[in-house]
Amino acid sequence: MKHRLELLATFPIEIIWHENKTIYFSVKKENGIYSLRLHRLFHDAPSPVLEALLRYAVRRDKKAKAIIRQMAHLHFSRNVAEAKPLPPVGSVYDLKEVFDRLLPLVPIEGVSIGWSDRRGRGRLRSITFGTFDHHTRQIRINPILDDEQVPLYFLEYIVYHEMLHALCPSKMDGSGRCTVHSKEFREKERQFPRFVEAKVWEKGCFTFFKKRRQSGRS
Repeated sequence: MKHRLELLATFPIEIIWHENKTIYFSVKKENGIYSLRLHRLFHDAPSPVLEALLRYAVRRDKKAKAIIRQMAHLHFSRNVAEAKPLPPVGSVYDLKEVFDRLLPLVPIEGVSIGWSDRRGRGRLRSITFGTFDHHTRQIRINPILDDEQVPLYFLEYIVYHEMLHALCPSKMDGSGRCTVHSKEFREKERQFPRFVEAKVWEKGCFTFFKKRRQSGRS
């Protein structure tokens, strides 16, 4: 890989491989040498992608950035990695039971679910209730929802929403812009049986969780 890049480059480079899928490509220039930190997804990348890496490293070329993002999107959507097992059973709610009840509405396969081991800290400005990792096909739910005062239908809505991400994966256009919530996704989301109730509760939940945190409950 380094040899292939050196043949294409007109400047000295060094490559550092990593597995961080959040920042899969970064570049730093020191003493005339371009240091490229690359995710291993680029190890066998075709020449057009390698050329894009070099163009972006030197000129921050927007078209090159789009090619790089498309390559990463393709890799993470097609290659499934082993996920760290997360406990589905909380002190109040069992996520596997919720997941299984929703399967007839969202028929998906090969997806695991569990309570996240990361609870939000610091100032409460926003809340991420759940995430779906396409690379590991794992749904992680914020343990802040494992609370007897959180309505079951709201937890079900959050799980339903994340399951839809598995059913309706994000799409990337030619400019490298990624659409996470497509028209199909939004239409299916509104089919959740208690969608309106869940959205109403969501609007007021920030104050609820803020008070819970101030009281030391979460």
